Amino acid sequence: MDRQQLQTALKDADLPILLMVLMQLTGDRRFIEPPFRPRRDSSVFADESGGLPEDVQQQVRDLALEVLAPLDPSAPGAEIDPATYAEMMSTCVGEPVGDEYVRPLLEEMGFAPVPEPDPVDADGFGAIVVGAGFSGVCAAIKLQAAGIPYVVLEKNPNVGGAWWDNTYPEAGVDTPNHFYSFSFAPKRDWTHYFSKQPDILAYLEDCVARFGVADRIRLSTTVRSARWDGDRQRWDVEVTTADGTTETLSANAVITGLGQLNQPKMPEIEGIDSFAGELFHTSRWPADLDLTGRRVAIVGTGASAMQVARTVAAEAASLTIFQRSPQWVVPNPAYHRTVSDEKRWLLENVPFYAAWYRFALFWRYADGLYPHIVVDDAWEHQDRAVNSRNDKHRRFLAAHIQSELEGRPDLIAKALPSYPPYGKRMLIDNDWFRTLRRDDVELVAEAVTRIVPEGVVSADGVLHECDVVLMATGFEATKMLGAIEVVGADGRTVDEHWDGDDARAHLGITVPDFPNLFLLLGPNTGLGHGGSALFHVETQVRYVVACLTRMVREGIGSIEPRVEVHDEYNARVDAQHERMVFAHGGMRNWYKNRRGRVVTLSPWRLVDYWSMTREPDPADFVEVPARRPAGTPAG
Repeated sequence: MDRQQLQTALKDADLPILLMVLMQLTGDRRFIEPPFRPRRDSSVFADESGGLPEDVQQQVRDLALEVLAPLDPSAPGAEIDPATYAEMMSTCVGEPVGDEYVRPLLEEMGFAPVPEPDPVDADGFGAIVVGAGFSGVCAAIKLQAAGIPYVVLEKNPNVGGAWWDNTYPEAGVDTPNHFYSFSFAPKRDWTHYFSKQPDILAYLEDCVARFGVADRIRLSTTVRSARWDGDRQRWDVEVTTADGTTETLSANAVITGLGQLNQPKMPEIEGIDSFAGELFHTSRWPADLDLTGRRVAIVGTGASAMQVARTVAAEAASLTIFQRSPQWVVPNPAYHRTVSDEKRWLLENVPFYAAWYRFALFWRYADGLYPHIVVDDAWEHQDRAVNSRNDKHRRFLAAHIQSELEGRPDLIAKALPSYPPYGKRMLIDNDWFRTLRRDDVELVAEAVTRIVPEGVVSADGVLHECDVVLMATGFEATKMLGAIEVVGADGRTVDEHWDGDDARAHLGITVPDFPNLFLLLGPNTGLGHGGSALFHVETQVRYVVACLTRMVREGIGSIEPRVEVHDEYNARVDAQHERMVFAHGGMRNWYKNRRGRVVTLSPWRLVDYWSMTREPDPADFVEVPARRPAGTPAG
């Protein structure tokens, strides 16, 4: 390495990450012992110094320069045993990391091989993947590697899923993109810590090209229905192409990669079709929209509203925001920051740096947060928080709101939530409170009762005149398979099985009476405490591909989960959710169905779900031998 360039880059290094790199390269334990041991960092955001005194920080950088400058970048590093890795992980984040994390995180960091099924000779066997967002693309990549023929059906004219649909200003991730990326396709040259839609879409498009799956993706092809034929042990999938042609495809298995946030939710508001101006959902943002000089209303204060509001306020003549309930908003100093040239250089050039950086993000933005959301029955103040950690976080967030809105008690009264943090989706502050303080912005803490040609009428009877209405009203998250009619072995649709919005599946993946149907990011697999959805996607795809390769090898024609296994799993899910903040009675959220059951979120730590989906258990399934003769074309 160029010594001068390295020395410059080290000034911007995360010291806890750098210490783990030095330990892994040299095996020298002094890098994980005092005086180099990072201090426990209980703040919401990482302290890049690790809490080390300045003289010790400089000592670390000096030692790193001497170790790294003469290093062959391809050097394998020292032999590190699992117990030492566990110790390193705990040292890196300054708090205990359980032994159960070692194996999954070594795989996540690329330090241990991920078990992949040997490729099979799947002549006569094939799968249909619905959707070409992150889930569908991951499935395509892994099916191709396993030798299973497949086709991906995507309704849009491009891959991307939600990242193609949502083009509103400042649409972006609220999970750090160094973690919101496939573990098997890391990207080390992100220009931002929290990237916007164009960069995320470009990353997915690059994965499609890099892994050579583009020619197996049929774009502008909308799936209308899927029907199971038990005699043929196949799914018949009816699709409509861009020119309106209807076609039926057939496959042994169907894998849905639709996710939960793909169908815009338009509330049933009286007079919504009578508005004289422009009215649309944020996920259907017109490409040529000009808000200059116009009066704009935003209905909703969720993630999309919080991302788009400051841009709208800067362009429009006025902005009125309608809030059903206030949100907990996290200040994040890195949200608007670009990744420095020095940090990108470290991530791209220093061995193991990117891997340990990803580990730290996993802990800080995922399972390290899990204790904040579990109910402590001994905690006295259940009305405001579910445990002492949750209450500490509440005080931190409340102080942020009060600081941002100092001198505006009227706004504080409207913006300060009364329910516990994490009870609804946690949002990142995109200058939200500064936007609310603008003279040309009004926050209406009233429900919308009707819409008239001139504007929006709030519950207090006030008419708010406007020219444009932006519906930031979220998605039909509890309707897992959207408008697709899926008919199972008993002749009933999945909607009938689920009574519309009460979706259930074993591990969120398989459903009784729907053989060879596999759901990605299905019921109870969303992440409420934090983490990257792509972590769950990878675990689920690995599970599904393992099921399919076993079917090919062992001549199995169909599999579906045993009813008792499915029911027992969902009973455990529901019981655990009773112990989680999501079930708190103090607020409404899109996690619950109309009965109040949490349908969308997982109640488990990521490491627990990784363990559950590690390897399919044949005893969990009803299996029927294949009826087709070997070599029969899949069609």
